[in-house]
Amino acid sequence: MRADDRPVPPALLAATTATLRRLGPRQFSLTAVAEEAGVSRGTVHNALGSRDNAIRTALDHLASVFIEAMASEVDRQETLAGQVAAAAVLVCAHRQRSDSVAPRGINESILVLLLRNIGDDLMRRSLELWRPLVRAAQTRGEVRANVDPLRASEWIVRVLLSFELLPPVGVDLDNPRAVRKFVCDHIVAGLGGPA
Repeated sequence: MRADDRPVPPALLAATTATLRRLGPRQFSLTAVAEEAGVSRGTVHNALGSRDNAIRTALDHLASVFIEAMASEVDRQETLAGQVAAAAVLVCAHRQRSDSVAPRGINESILVLLLRNIGDDLMRRSLELWRPLVRAAQTRGEVRANVDPLRASEWIVRVLLSFELLPPVGVDLDNPRAVRKFVCDHIVAGLGGPA
């Protein structure tokens, strides 16, 4: 959004995020966005303002899309283990899609781009998603009553991020069934075991 809070046209927002993903923040320019969108630089400037604001807008959009996709996946599951497993599968699928890099582009996944540039905000949004899910799991008896939902949510998010950041060792990250089993075998044991 611009300073006057008018929404950025969807096609221009898509071009802005695509440009940021392709070039990264260092090489990002309003001119590159204009070329990607097939509009003038003035049109981009009028819609997004400064280069820094355009980058912030693109990062915010990418973070929102990531959190919304995760929320959509976890909403389909009835248990905390199923929810975390579904999110892990999403992160692994994202990792596979992020492997290809355009010529002259950056070699960085969207998630790494977000963590490097707005990691605090991404963590805050992620914790807002997971805290009520942990509380609901406590109500169902899946998680000990004395577990702090905020700390448990942070642990879950850190585990999920590890699927993006760490190489596979004992689990095939390209196999959704293997990822689900790996997560379900371990996630609740850490939160539901003896006090």
